[in-house]
Amino acid sequence: MDAKAYIRRETAVSTAINVVLSGAFFLVVFGLHGPVPVWSAGGYVFDFGPQGFMIGLMATLVPGLLARKARASGKVRQMDGTSPLPAAIAVRAILCGTVGATAGMGGSAVLLWASGAAQLDWLIALLIKLLFGAVLAIIVTPAGLRAELIKR
Repeated sequence: MDAKAYIRRETAVSTAINVVLSGAFFLVVFGLHGPVPVWSAGGYVFDFGPQGFMIGLMATLVPGLLARKARASGKVRQMDGTSPLPAAIAVRAILCGTVGATAGMGGSAVLLWASGAAQLDWLIALLIKLLFGAVLAIIVTPAGLRAELIKR
């Protein structure tokens, strides 16, 4: 299989999984109704940290390990090019997780501070979390896969 097609397919799978998991964890943390507090220790902004870290970590680690196996078995071709990400998959996954957590907490804090919101409508909060999960997976997964599939 062509590496670009493989990356597209795995990114779609990763995105779907991360949207579902983002929704499930949102329900566990914030329940099924009511306003969502923005600034408390376990509140909305804080929750972007663990969400961003886990998506960054897992959307790099799991697809990367699967790509490594697929490449070794000849099911996917290597790519030409370079990647700014580390070659070591564990280091790459932790870096992507850290960047995801920082972007999630920092971005949400800036936007919600600027809005002046102390709480969010439950549905709006859920939709934002789902969108964040999808966007982060769409960014991280192909970057991690390219780093794994380039010729070294």
